[in-house]
Amino acid sequence: MEASEVISVVAEVIGWIALACSLGCLLVALLIRLADGRWLRTDAVVVDQEHGSTVRWFAEGAFHQRRLSTEERAHVMRPEEEPAYYKEREPDRLRLHEPPVGRRIIRGVGLVLLAIAAIAGAIGFILMLAA
Repeated sequence: MEASEVISVVAEVIGWIALACSLGCLLVALLIRLADGRWLRTDAVVVDQEHGSTVRWFAEGAFHQRRLSTEERAHVMRPEEEPAYYKEREPDRLRLHEPPVGRRIIRGVGLVLLAIAAIAGAIGFILMLAA
């Protein structure tokens, strides 16, 4: 068996494994996106009152507000301009922290594996033409 044949077989095996894993990762990322939705950044204002704190933000052409728990209020650094994230489909839902990065990591791994599969496929194709 020649070296080009060995490289071609190894590239094909790596390509198929990377393609299967990338499709799995991208499917998981899509399912997480469908379940959790899309979170958009906005600036929120925290107003302290005698009965507790309220956060107010502008989203989808309207102003929204909700009460803050004492734990959430403890994490607010700049009450006059606090970065926050609201759900695109439900602008009444707000997070005062960034959405979890797990989906972005899974999507990134899926895209890297897809690139590896494409490179392995190109190597196999080039070696096939060269033979």
